[in-house]
Amino acid sequence: MKKVYYITKKNSNKTMQDIQYLELLEICFIQDDCLLEKIKKSDCLIFTSKNAIFALEHFVPQIWKKLPCCVIGNGSKKALESFGIKAEFVAKNPYGVSFGEELGEFLANKKPLFIRGQKVASNLLEILRNKGVFAIESILYQNKILKLSQKQREILKPKKDSIIFFSAPSSIKAFLKNFSWEDDYIALCIGKTTKNEAKKLLGENAEILLSPKVEIETSLEFAKEIGGYNVKN
Repeated sequence: MKKVYYITKKNSNKTMQDIQYLELLEICFIQDDCLLEKIKKSDCLIFTSKNAIFALEHFVPQIWKKLPCCVIGNGSKKALESFGIKAEFVAKNPYGVSFGEELGEFLANKKPLFIRGQKVASNLLEILRNKGVFAIESILYQNKILKLSQKQREILKPKKDSIIFFSAPSSIKAFLKNFSWEDDYIALCIGKTTKNEAKKLLGENAEILLSPKVEIETSLEFAKEIGGYNVKN
């Protein structure tokens, strides 16, 4: 069986069996001095990451929870539910461009606030603007790449013939900051943006697969399937 490595952030919940969690990223919160003013001007919130929800709760606990929330997928939906909030809108197609197209119709005549990270995969504000929706944004966190020591890299380097799971372009960069890419590795990516970044960064000889699943947990189950594990459906 092939080992499956998940490139993830520090202090992740390690809930899945037979998955090697490589913590190569750290979420750092960013202060927005105009956040309260932006919330007052808005009548709904947009999240494309659960990290944005946690960052917002960190800075303004309770204040934001009365506003309707729109999310891109189950990860963000579950994060809202952990605070006792039901998402007003969940995308049918959890990819940036498609999310913007769907959202544009739902947000007609609304004043949304997009809570986001320092880097995002798609230009959601422009997509919404083309739909006649003029959103504002607040950047509340960034993905910081962790640099392992030489000894840590030697211990943690993925084994030969491993499957490396990337959920975002930042996870590819974090991997390459710490390890070299070997020709016998298989890259499994969520979303076309991540796959395209993998093609650019891993080289033309890299074997790169696009996950048929759109959520992290189900993509990891798929990784285990192609790795030869007996996965119960």
